[in-house]
Amino acid sequence: MAQLWMQLTSLLDTKVKGDDELYQLASKRNAELNAALVRVEMAKDASNGVDVSEADAALDKLVRETVLSPDMYNNIVHDTLSPGAAVHPRAPRRGNLSNKLEDYGRYKTFQHFLSDGKLLSPTAPCFVISEGGAQRNILTDEEYLGACIGMCHNLSKHGVTRASNAVDDATAVPFIKDARDAVSSVLEELLQFDFRNGPLRRKYDSLKYALKTLETVLYELSVAGAVGGHENLVSKEDTAGDGGPAKRMQIDGGDKGEDATMEEAGDDSMSIPKEEISAIRERMDHRDKLREKLIKTCRDGQKWAKQAIFAMHRGDVKKASKLLSDCENCVKNDLMPILEEEPTLRYGSFSGVLEEYVEGRLFYSWLYGEEGKGANGSNAKAAGKILLPDDMPLSISTEDYLGGLADLSGEIGRFAVARGTVRDKESVKLSLESNKAIYNCLKMLGWLPRSVSKKVGGVGKSVEKLERLLYEQSLMEMTGRKEFASSVEQAPEGGAED
Repeated sequence: MAQLWMQLTSLLDTKVKGDDELYQLASKRNAELNAALVRVEMAKDASNGVDVSEADAALDKLVRETVLSPDMYNNIVHDTLSPGAAVHPRAPRRGNLSNKLEDYGRYKTFQHFLSDGKLLSPTAPCFVISEGGAQRNILTDEEYLGACIGMCHNLSKHGVTRASNAVDDATAVPFIKDARDAVSSVLEELLQFDFRNGPLRRKYDSLKYALKTLETVLYELSVAGAVGGHENLVSKEDTAGDGGPAKRMQIDGGDKGEDATMEEAGDDSMSIPKEEISAIRERMDHRDKLREKLIKTCRDGQKWAKQAIFAMHRGDVKKASKLLSDCENCVKNDLMPILEEEPTLRYGSFSGVLEEYVEGRLFYSWLYGEEGKGANGSNAKAAGKILLPDDMPLSISTEDYLGGLADLSGEIGRFAVARGTVRDKESVKLSLESNKAIYNCLKMLGWLPRSVSKKVGGVGKSVEKLERLLYEQSLMEMTGRKEFASSVEQAPEGGAED
């Protein structure tokens, strides 16, 4: 058995290091993109001596290399369905790359508005790349919306800067009005979305403050112009007859629980790509329906995996085998088609199902051996076998396997306690050896995903409990008693307190 555990540790070490290398590669690219974005911002300041066109070209090239590189994506869903498949357009990006590409979109949309006075479309040439005869969007729908919101905040900051020189700059007030109208239009369009709680919802909630800033600047410039005799700053639409702020229109957020105030803008239908934004809204609504369907279906799969574990503790081998098969069919037939269409749903509820399934399948193999050949309807003696990741009936990630392996220690501990009540010292000893092997395996791997690393401490405590249980079993064996409660107390880590 020791050889099998060493084989498992070596295999997991290779997989974990491979995943970590890809993560580090994405982190390095993230830093390169950040530096490129800083350079283009510096290039806008002539005193820095940085060529604007050269910095822009370098940024565009780096973004295209990132988008076209398969290593920058976690394409696990489609790699599972078809090894070597092309990266799916909705495959999640590794590391923090999604935020950096959103920053890229924010920069491009802001610069385009400054030059043309319009919001850049998600299908604009700078946001589309040709790949193998097909076109691929640089930004996802969520990244584009985040970029638009970021652009609005840039307009708010830029409006304050332009307002500082409004007396000498005749174009300052018209620009701030155009910026105000554009932010109003973006907010009005986004009010039609049903954002769920998350990063994009929080960004949307901040948009009203950008609008308020621009409205306040226009009002204050108008008042200051009237007092100081600067007619070019006075605007009738920004001050009422009594010198107070102009009346504003309330826009009800409905179910979103938000009320946004905005000025009554003119016809700005050409300043933002309403049709494209509406299409994004429809796609996001469809993805929300897929997400709800997946979450509901995951409940069944996870329930069957949990019930299979309960059945194994009762010694009901046939029911446990059937429930594990039901879970497998649920994943293959009901969940995978959803993920094939929307791979961003791979993590969350679906990962929970796989982790629970891995725990159940590992426990089944540990109790009854490979394919349950040792199953005889009794848990009198465990086989002690461990199933390798590549031997799993379902394709799983390294993180899913590690999470299930860590949770397996808990089931082995429960089995050991049950066998300890009938004074089965050998089963307790096997359980302790198995949990020690799991603990050592996880410790030897070093770097672990966050969801797994927080479970390592629990595995260690399980080992300590089984060591104590085995000690008490030995005392009963030596004394011939049916019960023997040890008075040995476990000192807290770091030494006993005075």
